[in-house]
Amino acid sequence: MIIIFSILNLTFILLLRTIFIVIFGLAIYQGYLSVSKDSGKTNHKISIIDKYGSIVPYWLPLLEGSMNFGMRVISQYPKYISLLYGKYILPLLEIYIAYPILAFVVFFLLYYLFIRLDRPIRTSSFVRFHILQAILLFLINSVLGASYKSLPIEFRSSLAGLAVTNILFLFTVSTIIYSVIKSIEGQYPEIPIISEAVKMQISEINQ
Repeated sequence: MIIIFSILNLTFILLLRTIFIVIFGLAIYQGYLSVSKDSGKTNHKISIIDKYGSIVPYWLPLLEGSMNFGMRVISQYPKYISLLYGKYILPLLEIYIAYPILAFVVFFLLYYLFIRLDRPIRTSSFVRFHILQAILLFLINSVLGASYKSLPIEFRSSLAGLAVTNILFLFTVSTIIYSVIKSIEGQYPEIPIISEAVKMQISEINQ
């Protein structure tokens, strides 16, 4: 029975690694296509500062998702992914965990400075769209993380719990990578439900 469980566990981990590598590869390929398009045709409506400035707020949901899900499963991914995670994300994540109030301070500052009707900083709709979407992804990850932690420890430590953790972590990473690529392209991402909700909110703010 133990041998069968070990085989199933190994098979499951290999499958998850394969899925992650495919998603990562597609993201790199899409990024290459984006750079190729930008080199041949410049988007004059959205400045380079707006494009790359819109990437910064996505660190908030990335750290939240990494804290809730990534730390539990990152050791199961390929070694180079774990090394990148440990080098670039883990140092920030340690600060994020040590001072949890920082997340909500950044959250309220982003909303106060860039999103609300009487905001003190005036930016383009493109930048505000990405900031608001990053805020919404942060809230979604916070709710999912709290819901997951409320589940029995027996479930979270089981194979099914591991599957749920990986799915939630892949959701976080894939939506952020996709949004960052679209930001670099100077385009609006189309994440079902989430992006539509952001567009509706931005439209109301602009009225």
